[in-house]
Amino acid sequence: MIDVSIRDEITPLITEQMRKTPAFMRGLTKSIGWYVQKGVKTAITRNQISAGWEERIPLGIRRKLDEKAPRQWYGRLKQAIGYQYKDGVVEIGWTSSTSAMEGRIQEFGTQRNVTPVLRAYFAKHGVPLKESTTKLDVPARPVFEPAMDVVEPGIAGHVDSKVKQFMEKGSFGGKAKSSRKYVVFK
Repeated sequence: MIDVSIRDEITPLITEQMRKTPAFMRGLTKSIGWYVQKGVKTAITRNQISAGWEERIPLGIRRKLDEKAPRQWYGRLKQAIGYQYKDGVVEIGWTSSTSAMEGRIQEFGTQRNVTPVLRAYFAKHGVPLKESTTKLDVPARPVFEPAMDVVEPGIAGHVDSKVKQFMEKGSFGGKAKSSRKYVVFK
């Protein structure tokens, strides 16, 4: 999960706007949350963060175990990345408890014991495990920190454009297209 905090280099004009117009800070914070979560998803899609990750099991083998195994890193899991605005703070992370659980496994890695049931599942799907295999390693494939290295340089420009938009129009634009409020799970 990512907490985005902008505290330095705030001009006196922005500081004054924040004091006068709470909607300004709320809108700006939400906009930064949207920008960052979009940037994280884009970084995953464009493979900008997968350098250095351990080689993955070939697609053919993964498809034997799960016919819907994704071609791309993180597959549909990247769709479960969102942002939550609450009490003046925005958090970027997983938007369901299931995606948070799977995301933590991907993010930090894990080791799974090979049980008789797991061994039988692999064998049934044409991927027999050696008798000496007692553990399966799922290597860490971090997303949020490497993605922030990609996204962070654009935040200042995004904030600048939103501040200009607010100054010119008195708001950040039209109504949001969705009234859905995301909850980020830890």
